[in-house]
Amino acid sequence: MEYEVWHDILTKTNFIVFFLFFCAVSYLFIFAIFSFKKQKVNFKKTKKKYQYLIVISTHQVDENIFKSINSFLNQTFPANNYDIVVVCRSLSESSRKAFETLPIKFITCLNKERCRSQMLQSALKQIDSDYDVVVIMKSGDTVDTNFLEEINKACNSEEMAIQTHRVTKNIHSNIAILNALSEEINNSIFRRGHVNLGFSSGLIGSGMVFNYKWFKQNIDKVKQNGLTKQLEILLLKQGIFIEYLEKLYTYDERNRSVSESNRQREYWYSAKFCSLGEAIKDLPKALFAGNFDLSDKIIQWMIPSKFILLFAICLIAILLLFIDWILSLKWFVLLFFLLLVFDLSIPTRFHNSRSFFAMFSLPILFISNFINYFRSGKK
Repeated sequence: MEYEVWHDILTKTNFIVFFLFFCAVSYLFIFAIFSFKKQKVNFKKTKKKYQYLIVISTHQVDENIFKSINSFLNQTFPANNYDIVVVCRSLSESSRKAFETLPIKFITCLNKERCRSQMLQSALKQIDSDYDVVVIMKSGDTVDTNFLEEINKACNSEEMAIQTHRVTKNIHSNIAILNALSEEINNSIFRRGHVNLGFSSGLIGSGMVFNYKWFKQNIDKVKQNGLTKQLEILLLKQGIFIEYLEKLYTYDERNRSVSESNRQREYWYSAKFCSLGEAIKDLPKALFAGNFDLSDKIIQWMIPSKFILLFAICLIAILLLFIDWILSLKWFVLLFFLLLVFDLSIPTRFHNSRSFFAMFSLPILFISNFINYFRSGKK
């Protein structure tokens, strides 16, 4: 009798948990399928030239910041139509002298302004000139010479918010390959797939373009943690669509070790928890108001990350294999389903032996992500 009661509890619990994971994987699968559709976003050429503010933020000045600056100084766009501003927390005397030789502005923030959102808020308060568009970049991000030309076409079509296609340029280790794969999966599902289905693109944190007046009016509403997610909520609450320019690249040239990836993911998870806690109360209102863009964003944040989904499904499938192998069958099917989603979302250029051997480093990321997930939740 006790066995029957225990097995009945296990079966019912298994059904509920499986249903939740199945919904999460199905959500990813739908957008992965729609990511196959080629974007038909072709903006017409225009003679009108908008005024641009390029903001490059950095916590520490190094050689990467000069790569970012030079990529914008080499634009084919008229130089008198854009200004470059570097925002940093500290600046050495040698770096200050190097900046003085370049046609840029630099702004140093107070020590208490540690978060990126605070740095941007401080910078905009110190800028007197008026612009049409602001481009947000991070140190180490580089762009092609036609970047502003293409942005200018989109802005002429009255786009208020744009996310460009960020890619990892230097891939020298297994962890770097896995991070690049993860980024491209996100690009396929949360950006191209979303836009193709009529939803807004997700923001990344760099290669972001906004209407200057809107950004200046709303940046002060962003709290310390989670710049991109809070900007997404502000945009979607106001009914502003976030466009995705897949063919316009922002190159991320930073090397990421395991420890650096851990710090970055801990920040992402922390921002996700904070933003979800603030936004989830708006879900019923958004649904009844027909703001499905905002509703989708909140639901998206409720889904565990890709690594946590993969880790959890693998773990449950293996455990059930020893407890009740019949119950484990559908979990292995779901695992195959999730791997199929990832395979569909990864560009063909990553279908090679380097990516295959990089997969052997997945257990390291599994463990570190699992730890960071709960550490961030606690914070």
